[in-house]
Amino acid sequence: MDPRTIALLVIVAAPALGADDYVGSKACAGCHKAVYDAYVKTPMGRAATPASEHLGLAKERASVQHDKFDRRFEVYVEDGKLYQAEAGEKFRSVHPVEYALGSGENGLSFIVRRGDHLFQAPLSYYSRARGWGLSPGYEFADLGFNRPIAAMCIACHSGRPQPVAQRNGQFLDPPFRELSIGCESCHGPGRAHIQSGGGKQNVVNPKRLAAARAEDICMNCHQGGDTRILQPGKTVLDFRPGQALSDTVAIFKLPRTREAADVDLLEHNESMRLSRCYRESKGTLNCITCHNPHATATADYRGVCLGCHVKSFAATHPAKDSDCVSCHMPKRDIGFIAHSALTNHRIVRQRGEGLPEMAFAQSGDLVYFNSAPGKALPLLTSLQAYGELAERRPSYPQRFQELLDRAAKEIPNEPIVLASLGRRALRAQSFDAAIQHLTKAVERGSEAYTTYEDLDQALAGADRLEEGVKALQRGIELAPYTPVLYKTLALRFIKLKRYPDAKQTLGRYIELFPEDDFVRKLLAQVSGAR
Repeated sequence: MDPRTIALLVIVAAPALGADDYVGSKACAGCHKAVYDAYVKTPMGRAATPASEHLGLAKERASVQHDKFDRRFEVYVEDGKLYQAEAGEKFRSVHPVEYALGSGENGLSFIVRRGDHLFQAPLSYYSRARGWGLSPGYEFADLGFNRPIAAMCIACHSGRPQPVAQRNGQFLDPPFRELSIGCESCHGPGRAHIQSGGGKQNVVNPKRLAAARAEDICMNCHQGGDTRILQPGKTVLDFRPGQALSDTVAIFKLPRTREAADVDLLEHNESMRLSRCYRESKGTLNCITCHNPHATATADYRGVCLGCHVKSFAATHPAKDSDCVSCHMPKRDIGFIAHSALTNHRIVRQRGEGLPEMAFAQSGDLVYFNSAPGKALPLLTSLQAYGELAERRPSYPQRFQELLDRAAKEIPNEPIVLASLGRRALRAQSFDAAIQHLTKAVERGSEAYTTYEDLDQALAGADRLEEGVKALQRGIELAPYTPVLYKTLALRFIKLKRYPDAKQTLGRYIELFPEDDFVRKLLAQVSGAR
């Protein structure tokens, strides 16, 4: 059968995805089989996989002790499934593992599914150490199986996830239309391309884009910044290859100080821009100058380097056929992720080379890293950025308040603005004003659990506890795996002397979050109340 016919049949059989017109990588394989077969073996092509593919890593039960919290974590295989468990003095929590994230180059992290929510598992496998250890961040907090998979994160670790908007960790069923990063992540939706018989005008080829637009495709996942803020009305899935990334998400960085460390993790684009190679290329160098996303093995980086470095080498320089990358782009450890290393994309002349002066030539008190010429930054985006980073600079809280005052006049009905005004009034103990703002935020569509948490506090401050209970219950409906809502609700019931309701709430809490020793003791006290 003709490959294009096969591709069209795949489209017909695929679920309708609406206006997106995404069809999945298997549809591309109908015409591009050789490229597809090579790509699925690359790190991006293996960025997310079923956990069942990694049972061999736990053929022997592994155990990790966490002395700080007196916890023991285990990973094992039973009945053909991978499981992880956490145990303490009086509890044991066990969950099957559904998905693995990572290509395995540094390691693998894992996802458990609880109802319609996805959470990170507490143990990860580290390739360099050839063993299991705590997932990044778990050494600082006892998160159990309650660390939600954020939409902004999973959008870069998978091909086509289906997160529910405004719900932290909640996903549609199935959670992924395509599990691993696929062809359309870089080439855009494929339906029109296939239906046109392979018309080049209906698909994005990054090599034919201007360097800045090609960079945007890579930057979407390889440039983290200090915070990333979705533009008004956008979701993490709205970016399309060929568009300006800033139309969907704004990436912000704190102005660099000379004392700050040179960080590589998810800062690849900035590192590349700081290299002399990039500067000398007048901006024509970009990620795909050196990287072939379809390649299964290390590309001929030396050949790319020698395309520009044609002059003879000094006598002290290694042989011309030596590996340029190992000296000029050395790997170094990621300080806050155990057993992991990343390549330095700054292309240094020699190891330990300091940052160029341009790294410190940043105007303003917050750097809008991926700004597009001629496009103003929306007020709502700027407000959120300063809010997210308020604790990182002494001047940011005041700047946030100034922007909030402006937003209250210019965009007064935005849920985020209303919720922020409500929180400010709450902190000033202006409970009636806080209730007014927060109630309106809910009416305007805010589904953030913090809005309901703040509304309850404002209602409690106004001695309207029963109304606060209703706000918390609604918050729990929207965010059923949010510990603070249950604990606060139980305390409200105790205050109202509704002890059976408090006991029921705490019992449900312990079912969901068995690792919480404090609440277990509180439940025992409530059970004894008369």
